[in-house]
This record gives sequence, C-alpha cells and structure tokens, in this order.
Amino acid sequence: MKTVTVHLKQNLQVYIVLVCVICMPYTAFGIESIATIGQPTPVKHAFLDNSTIVRVVPTHIEIVDANTGEIIDKFGQFEDLYWSDVVFSPNASHIAVETHSRDTKIRSVTIWDVNTREQVNKWDMEGSFSVAAFSPTQPILATSIDDEIYLWNWQSGELIGRMVGDRRPADTCYYVDGRWRTCRSPVRDIALVFSPAGQYLIVASMRPDIELWNVETQQLEGHIEGHIGNWVHGVTVSPDGTYIASYDSEQYMIYLWNMKSRQLLWKTQRKFARTTDMAFSPDSQHLYVTTSTSGWSLSGRGPWQGWDVKVRVWDVKSGQQIDSFETEFKGLGSIEISPDGKKALLLYADGEILWDITNKRIDRMWVDYLASWPSTGLDDVVLSPDGKTVIAISRHFIKSWDVASQEMGLLVSAENYNFNAVTISPDSQKFAVGKEPIIEIRDIETGEIETQFPHYISLPEKLVFSSSGRWLAVKDHWGRTDILDAEFPEKKQRLTPPLNVQLGSSYQIGFSENEEYFATSGRTKIDDNNYKYWILLWKREGDTFGYQYAWPGGFASAPAFLRTTDGSTVLVGTSIVGIHIWKILPDAPELLSTLNSDYPIQFSRDGRYLFTRQDDKFQIWDWQSSRLRNEISIQWFRSMNKDKSLLLTYNSQGQYQIWDLSHILSFLPYSVESKDKKFVTLGQIKRDQLLQNFPNPFNPETWIPFRLADESDVTICIWTPTGKLVRTLSLGKMAAGDYSSQTKAIHWDGRNDKGEPISSGVYMYTINTKDFSATRKMLIMK
Repeated sequence: MKTVTVHLKQNLQVYIVLVCVICMPYTAFGIESIATIGQPTPVKHAFLDNSTIVRVVPTHIEIVDANTGEIIDKFGQFEDLYWSDVVFSPNASHIAVETHSRDTKIRSVTIWDVNTREQVNKWDMEGSFSVAAFSPTQPILATSIDDEIYLWNWQSGELIGRMVGDRRPADTCYYVDGRWRTCRSPVRDIALVFSPAGQYLIVASMRPDIELWNVETQQLEGHIEGHIGNWVHGVTVSPDGTYIASYDSEQYMIYLWNMKSRQLLWKTQRKFARTTDMAFSPDSQHLYVTTSTSGWSLSGRGPWQGWDVKVRVWDVKSGQQIDSFETEFKGLGSIEISPDGKKALLLYADGEILWDITNKRIDRMWVDYLASWPSTGLDDVVLSPDGKTVIAISRHFIKSWDVASQEMGLLVSAENYNFNAVTISPDSQKFAVGKEPIIEIRDIETGEIETQFPHYISLPEKLVFSSSGRWLAVKDHWGRTDILDAEFPEKKQRLTPPLNVQLGSSYQIGFSENEEYFATSGRTKIDDNNYKYWILLWKREGDTFGYQYAWPGGFASAPAFLRTTDGSTVLVGTSIVGIHIWKILPDAPELLSTLNSDYPIQFSRDGRYLFTRQDDKFQIWDWQSSRLRNEISIQWFRSMNKDKSLLLTYNSQGQYQIWDLSHILSFLPYSVESKDKKFVTLGQIKRDQLLQNFPNPFNPETWIPFRLADESDVTICIWTPTGKLVRTLSLGKMAAGDYSSQTKAIHWDGRNDKGEPISSGVYMYTINTKDFSATRKMLIMK
C-alpha cells in the first residue's frame, strides 16, 4: 500500500456567517463556522509564464508561484462559479467569466486583466455560452449560445455579429454505423479555438465534421471531413498554425489535419483509451494527449484491470508515439504546456500536478481539494465522533483533515481499486472503507490497514459501525446487507428481509445506541408505477441479529435511535406527511409524535431534542411536544460529532465547513452539554477563541475578533506568509468576555510597525494569551 502523508498550508478562507431571524413561537440564533476543510476547487488553470500559474476557483482568481507552490496574489470576487464558464485567452493574460443569477436567465460576462488584476469590462447577455474562445490578435470573444456562434468585442461588450452558414445536421445522440452510444440534449458546440493568426474560428460540435469559420466575413467557409462518428469531441490548433488536432472520445480516435489543405495527415486509435484533452508543444513538433479510462474488469479480490490514465506524446510529423507518462492519480481531465515546453500542468479529479517533462517526474502537487466530491454520491465525507478529524474519499484516494489546524493529513491511494464508502469508529481511532470488493478497517492517524475482511462485497455503498465498534454493517449496490464482526473477521451475517421487500442502495441503515437493534428500509411493488415503503427491524440475540418485524415508513437519512429514561427505545422514520417518532415494542411500533419536517438527522446528546433538515434549514425540535424550538439557514448537511455540538456541511465552492452549535444549544430550555463537559452558564465564554477578521478581504482596514474565557494579557501579531513580522498590537490586560463585535474587536489600519501601508496579499495574524495561541489568515486587496 502506498500512503502519502501531506501537510499543506491553508489558503485564505472566506467564512459566510448565516444568521436567520425567525419569529416566535421558536427562538432563532446564528451559528459560528469554526473550520473550513479543503481549498476552493479549481475551475480552470493555465500558465501565465514559465514560473507562474493563474488559477480560477469558484470565489476568486489566484496567481500561483509554480516554483514554490505558494499563492502570491488573489483578486476578483465571485459568488459561485460552479455552474458557470471560464475561458482563458491564448497567453492567459485575460479571462472571461460567465456568471448568472439563480433567479433570472440573464448572464453576466466579466473580462479580467490578469497582469493588472483588474476587471476590464462587464456586460449582460441572454442565454449561457456553452463554450467560448478569445481571438489571439483582436479584442474578440467568440461564444456559442444555443448552438449559434456570436462574436463580441470584449473591450466594449458590444455584439459584433452572428456567424452565418449552412451547418451540417447535428444529433443529440452519438452513434457509429447506426449504433448509438450516448445521448446529450440539447445539441451544442463542444469546442471553439481560433487559428494563431486570428483568421479562422475552428469549431468541434455534435456534428460529423470540423467547421472552419471566417472571422472577417463571419461566414462558414468550409469543413474538415473524415471523423468516424457523428460528433467531434475536441479540437486544438498548433502554435505555428500548420496543424489541427481533433479527437473522438467514443471511438478512442485521434486525428491530425493539415490546416491549409484540410487533409488528414494521420490518425490513430487506442482501444479503451478515452481522450479527455490535447495540447501542442510550443514548437508545434509534439502533440500531448491525455486519456482517462477507469478500470473495466475485476478478477477475484485483485485490483481492477484496464486503467488507462496517461499522457501520451506523439511526434507530429511521423504520427508515432514517442513517449508517455503517468502518476498514481486518476480522473485526468486537462493538460496545459508551459511556454518553454518544459512543464505540464495536469488537472485530475483529486488535485493538480505540475509535471517536469524534462526529468519525467512530479515537480509539485496541490491536493488539498475535495474536487468533484461528493463524487460517489455516497457517505463519502464524515466528521469523526470526537470532532477532531474529517475523513473523505473519492474513487481513488482517502484524504483526512485535522479540524483544529484545518490542515490535510492523509493522502492514501486506492492502488487501482475503487473506494466506495467510509465511516469512522465510535472511538474515533479507526475508520472503515469499502475498497471494492474488499472492506478494510484502517488507523485514522496513519491510514494503515488493521483489518481486512475476507468476504467479497460487490460495490459496497454504505458502511455503519455499531456503538462499540465491534459490528460493521455493509450495504451493497443491490441493497444486500451484511453484518461483519471486527472481532471475528471471517464471520458474516446476511440480513434477508421478508415480504418480498426490495433493498436498494439508496436505503439507509443503522444500529441503535445499545446495539440491541438494527434497522433499514425498503419497498414492495404494488404495480408498475407504485411502491409501498417499509421500515424493517432486526433485534440482536447474542452475536446474531434476527428479523423482528416491519411497518410502513422509511428513512430519508440514517436511522436515529434513542434510548429513553424509562429504558425503552424510540426510532425516527419518515413518510409523505413528515417525520414520525416510534416507540419500539415487542410486536409492533407505537407512534409517539409527528413533526412537520423532511429529514431527521440525530437526537441531541440528552435526547430531549431532534435535529432535522427542511429545505436549507437546520431545525431543532422538542420532539415530545412536536414543537419547533430553533431554525437556522445553512447549506448541505453531512454529519455531526458524537456530542452533537459540531455540524459538518458542504458548500458550493467544493469545501466543507464545521459549525459550532454550542451557542444555539445553550439557549434551549434544557442543557445539551456532553456529560464530560463543564456546565457553562448563559453568556459565559467556554474557551479562548480567535475568530475570522472582518471584512475579509479588506482595504485598507479590518477588525480582528476574539473571545477570552479568563482575564489575560493579549498580544496580536501580524506576519507575512514567510514569517516576517509586520505589526504587533499589544492590548495589555483584558477582562474575560466576547470581543467579536465591531465595537469591541481590535481594529487594524493595514499599516506596519513603521506606519507604512502594506501591499496586497495574504497575511497571518496570531493571538497570544497566557494559556492560548492561535493563527488565522486574512487577505488585503487593493
């Protein structure tokens, strides 16, 4: 097993504190984000020069030093680029960003000058461009909107015109010789690229040939014919304007054409090697082609066979492959070649790789991303019960983060297997992972395998530990559910439901707190269009779980059990009318209460409250009286820690956030503090805290908030990322209290100890008290 432990510095985090003001009968309070896991996921990147990379993430644009890997500048501010388009000019000096409001069809296009870090222009247009391209010689941006090509003057935002021509018929389904392979709607252009002289616009689309459009006349001038299939999936032009390269992903074909004569020079096919991108070397002599094909066959318990995730290098003149290289990363999407031809920038599903072409090795990695995660659609990102660790999996890697430092720890390769699901043991010392077709238990600190179960589990999709950590429930893609015994790994119990109930992969599973019960859900077919949904209950007798009974209902999220003060067990389920709380009796459940909410999450530590989700709101219910006590707007929920004081959520920037619930829980009528925690009265500060400065980014001033549990001398120091002291703010002795409001937080005017304004960039600020020290990052943008 290859395990790479990576400790990466964390970039700037922009915290969004969502405060929802709700009227009675319940009380509403805000919650605090105490950690952000992972960096914003790259949307697109390119070389600005041989030693500088420009990277667009969902919230801003970054300038990265390729030699050190450090972010040297940030600019721009976006709300959310996940569903938008980003286009670089040929030399990456300008960027076009299309954004849109969720409430309107109007799109905005902004043009950014990378060298000056300024926005050049912005204009609105109807419709969304599926692809776009900058002219290398004129201030022209070509866009494809609803299968029509438009030319814009990006300096003025004016429409130059629409390209006109008799285009060949398009098709929503890809096919060869009448055999369709995949369909996509609506019909669209797939790639646009200008010739180096700017005379032609070359278009690849859901049509059987490459189109050449004359930019000056805005007319379709001709076609390049010869693709086997009826779609052209990608196209690029050599820097000297001599060649056009194109590819057909479905047929695994690569084509090279003479630009002037439009004749095919050579073509090649690699079986099962799906092309994802291609790029010419700066001297136009080599063609770099990326392929990314998943493993397609499995033999016994061995790894998947058939992987083809490589960069192949072709000699342009001879049409011969002259080199290839690969890494342990999978999901290779794009490639960029540096201006001097010595480096390649590769974007994988799990990170960015800077490849040294000359020395054939990885030069630098950026892997502190959760990329396309949740990538499996499963339980793939979880918070440990002690709230100290976040474990995440993709198909190809396990990653972990320390919540306190927000730094990445583990990077564990699947080694040509596929990871499928993950869960953390109740003692937070281990985690179980599905590595199809194997189930493993690993050490949470090292990632090393401690137990590997001998059973063959095809497509494991859900894993759940019992409260003692002894039993591990596994549900596979077909709904088959097994109970594994960590003390006796060779044992396996298959849970077989009665009533002809179908157990699909989407149905949830879970143990009761005292390991007495196990529950899942399923359905029976009524007719071709209707099903009846069921909750199924098993009860443990010794080391075996025996089926007890079933009743109508289901689980919209993992089953939540509670052992009440009278010794009985209650279980939360759902139906079309809301959430039900059932008391488990020997022969049938008893309905105790119904709540008008959608998804139960967990009971509070003392069992008096039930946490639920409705739309994008986190709710706290007094479930015995069916009364809603609190409601907070927040993004997608993932998991909670054991004492229910921390909540893990996902945001649209590809990051995960940890929210501290202790503030809102302290206002409830009953204490929900963990039994091992000191009781804290209303308003009392439980621990020293350094909070995120505001505003952030800022120019030229900002406020630094913090909290003190006890009276202490306080000093705040501001540093450059390289450790150079910029400013010392000596606050003297300060009383215990909350210094988080603008009237109490510490003001900094953006000047150094000499009174000089500091330059734009990322800075660190550290608080030091008698028993506490913490550091955060902030950004000044001028």
